[in-house]
Amino acid sequence: MIDLYILEKDGTKIYIMDIVKGLTSEAERTMKQAKNKDFDIGGIAVSDGELEGLKKLVLEDIEVSIEPNEPEKIYAENLGRFGEVSLPPPSFVAFLKYCRKNGIKLIPVDMDEEHYSMAYCEHVSGSQWILQSLREKRLKMKRFISDNPKDFAIEWDKAINRLKGFQDLERYREKVISKNLMRLSKKGNSFVIIEVERVDGIVEKMEEESWKKV
Repeated sequence: MIDLYILEKDGTKIYIMDIVKGLTSEAERTMKQAKNKDFDIGGIAVSDGELEGLKKLVLEDIEVSIEPNEPEKIYAENLGRFGEVSLPPPSFVAFLKYCRKNGIKLIPVDMDEEHYSMAYCEHVSGSQWILQSLREKRLKMKRFISDNPKDFAIEWDKAINRLKGFQDLERYREKVISKNLMRLSKKGNSFVIIEVERVDGIVEKMEEESWKKV
């Protein structure tokens, strides 16, 4: 599995780093890649509101108690087989600090909260929402067989988004993020961190727009 995709078009490069959200060791892996790349702007797969919250938490050293929901707790319990898990995602925190220290602007590349709410209503029906709630309650009994964190994150994604409406919602997210990355490229070379389960779909959509893997 590729750690870092390098896409190029018209002399501009986008480095796309896949990360496993929540795994503490991902911070070191992210920094190892970022420090060895020359880029003008950073990108992170969160909404603008989430990025502002992360900045306040990390840069202003505000103590906030983050209470995960039930699926997040189950995810963390299973991910814990591969190392320490914490919130907010350590890779996000490390990259934010790195960009801040080096004077690199960090841009959110995911949908904002209003856009996400509209997309959710468009793709997920009321019956699917009810079915999803029942499925989430059964996740605690599911046995995940992956033997590494990346494969687990992908296996988890398939389990949590098994219903078509939720799959369509994630495909739509990938489309939005890919468009935002292409807009970001107008500012120069960029380095972007995105959860591993979304990366392949995003890269595929960018290839459709004539971006080439280097």
